[in-house]
Amino acid sequence: MATNDLIVAIEIGSSKIAGAVGRKRADGSLLVIAYADEPAAGFVRRGVVYNIDKTAQCLSNLINRLEPELGGKTIDQVYAGVGGYTLHSEPNIVERTFEEETRVTDDIVTAMEEENAAKQYAGQDTLKMISQEYKIGNNLLSEPVGVNCTRIEGNYLNILARTSVMDNTAKSFEIAKVNIIDDYIAPLVAANVLLTENERRQGCALVDFGADTTTVSVYKGGALRFLTVIPLGGQSITRDLCSLKVDEQEAEQLKCEYGLTLPETADGRIQLDDDRSVELRLMHEAIEARIEEILTNVCHQIEASGYADKLHAGVVCCGGGINLKEIESALAQKPLLGKVRIARNVAPQVEWQTAECPGPGMQGVLVGLLMAGEEPCCSEYMPEIKPEDEAKAVPGELFTNDGESAQAERDRKREEELAQKRAQAELRAQQRKEKQKGFLSGIMKRIKSLTDDFEDKVGDFLADEEKDTNK
Repeated sequence: MATNDLIVAIEIGSSKIAGAVGRKRADGSLLVIAYADEPAAGFVRRGVVYNIDKTAQCLSNLINRLEPELGGKTIDQVYAGVGGYTLHSEPNIVERTFEEETRVTDDIVTAMEEENAAKQYAGQDTLKMISQEYKIGNNLLSEPVGVNCTRIEGNYLNILARTSVMDNTAKSFEIAKVNIIDDYIAPLVAANVLLTENERRQGCALVDFGADTTTVSVYKGGALRFLTVIPLGGQSITRDLCSLKVDEQEAEQLKCEYGLTLPETADGRIQLDDDRSVELRLMHEAIEARIEEILTNVCHQIEASGYADKLHAGVVCCGGGINLKEIESALAQKPLLGKVRIARNVAPQVEWQTAECPGPGMQGVLVGLLMAGEEPCCSEYMPEIKPEDEAKAVPGELFTNDGESAQAERDRKREEELAQKRAQAELRAQQRKEKQKGFLSGIMKRIKSLTDDFEDKVGDFLADEEKDTNK
């Protein structure tokens, strides 16, 4: 396997941060050679980085677990998938009116896109701008260049998130010494490998049932039309079950084992490891109530998109929540959802050469990132060679003094060198993990010092400007 074609993807999810390393094959399939995930529930809240230092440590742990699976290669950079409960879409219209009939040029379209990109949203960043179509007269065009008109209207969809989302994510990767080639919006890359072209053209809603969030993305005419995140997910059900006097681990186990399965008898009970037991009816009612709330919110958001009656391909469901028992029955009871497809697998053929991999319905973001990645992310680990360690060249011999083949001797030494490189790569990963704790506090102090110094200089500059103005 070539080193320079390996892609590395990292997904920041609601309950864990996951990473995968793979390469794309010529036939369009994907080979994944490394996968790992780290729990992140304590410092990533609803898909948004809350504690920067702990997230950085988690990222370092993840890289340290992936690298030993790469045969002496090191991870230089990654593609990151971000989302979270602050993610949402906002439509925007940009108009141009001409005194006389004018042919639309690239410059006109570019100027309209720049005006849309310049639109400010208080406390939020525009993560992506999607050009949907251009209205000229009564016609909607995806490519308006070359058309004569006196008025053109550009329809755009801006994907926004709270400013702190990208800031905290970037700082976490920087402290962990992990370079980001590019960051992608998680629901969009997932849609690329979960939805068919026909579904996006006819109109469908992609619903991702995550741990702490449920994401609704609406497509029509081949383009994204609406995106929002509901701050409810599978963990909401787990917390509800904890009210039945069971701990979180027991609640998660009960949710996965029974789901929405109806109790056989009204007085049925589930015996726990000790003398405690849980009434099956109460457990079912708790799960059913929360699922009803989540699905009702999904239906409301689809209606709010304005495309509820235009989704001829129905609804496609993914995420860990689709593994809840009897979830299909619950979805069928919502007429607004119409036709429902459970997307347990991604469109590209994926071969996981790993001890573990994401469960059904949970591969979308990582596979989408790996398929979207174009630049190589890994390289051979080359230990630094000091001048005193360099061996002097000697004439080659056919045999050693002991009569052994000189080529066999060179092969043996080569194998020893490769084994040493692998050991050094593993040692390097371990050293990174050990040094990380000591680096964090120093780096944060340095950042704070630079920030304070910058603020002082800006303050002095403004004060001087004010004096000049008064003069």
